[in-house]
This record gives sequence, C-alpha cells and structure tokens, in this order.
Amino acid sequence: GDRLLLCSDGLWEMVRDDQIKQRLTNSPQLQAAAQTLINDANNCGGVDNVSVIVAELISHDNEQ
Repeated sequence: GDRLLLCSDGLWEMVRDDQIKQRLTNSPQLQAAAQTLINDANNCGGVDNVSVIVAELISHDNEQ
C-alpha cells in the first residue's frame, strides 16, 4: 500500500528525496523505516532535530 511521510526539515534538508523514497519503499515495517530515516539524517551531519512519522494508507475497496 501507499505510505505517508510527515517529517521536519531536519530530515528533508539532510537526506535526498530519492533516498527517502527508497527507505520508505524497501522497509517492510513502518517503525524500521522511520528509524532508518532518522539515522540517515544524523549520519549526513544532521545539525537540526529530526521528527518522522510514517503511516500506511489502507484502502477499503467496498467503501464509497
């Protein structure tokens, strides 16, 4: 399913968009994806705080 990322500038100013997309796509667990993104920002020399929320969007095909 689709995933939604809410994050602070501490993430998106430090980590490239393609790397963020790769982490969200390849991590089977939401918490692991969030923690990996935080680690990526810190490893890139993050000087700002980093906030990350990853949510999975669930579709109910029978709802209208």
